[in-house]
Amino acid sequence: MGTRMCTATAGTMRVPFAGISLKRVQRIAKEQSPKKVAEFICRAAEFCPTQLVSIDEMSKDDRTYARLFGRGPVGARVENLVPFVQKRRLSLLAAVALDEGIIASQVIEGSYTHDEFLQFLEEDLLPEMNPYPGPRSVVMMDNARIHHSEEVTELIESYGMFTYLFTINGHS
Repeated sequence: MGTRMCTATAGTMRVPFAGISLKRVQRIAKEQSPKKVAEFICRAAEFCPTQLVSIDEMSKDDRTYARLFGRGPVGARVENLVPFVQKRRLSLLAAVALDEGIIASQVIEGSYTHDEFLQFLEEDLLPEMNPYPGPRSVVMMDNARIHHSEEVTELIESYGMFTYLFTINGHS
């Protein structure tokens, strides 16, 4: 049947017990597709690393929290699927170039809209980039809803750059 113990007891143990050790919990999207991750890696390898600029958003609200550590079998990571609850939200949009680090960023209160994303591209990011195939000429974006539009693609391509929209989870 297995070993049963109180969660508090397991949390205070400092030595491995029954093949279980303390680990940092990794949150992983349950929609993630290993096949699409492999396809993304193969496609990204077609470009020179200095050409790639990755754009991503993140947000933090007052009530986003989860356990950072957990116990699990030795040699295996500990995962925890948790809900995110909104309250006051701050959102960060950043563009990162491998050779230079963050080349453009912006923080707003609330979540980014399509229009705010277009404004960030036009005013903050695209002036820092170069026409394809030069360095910083390929914009990599995930499958966030605000990235999916002809306006975004047309704006980026009007500056002579290449758009690479990738999907590494089960959604398209």
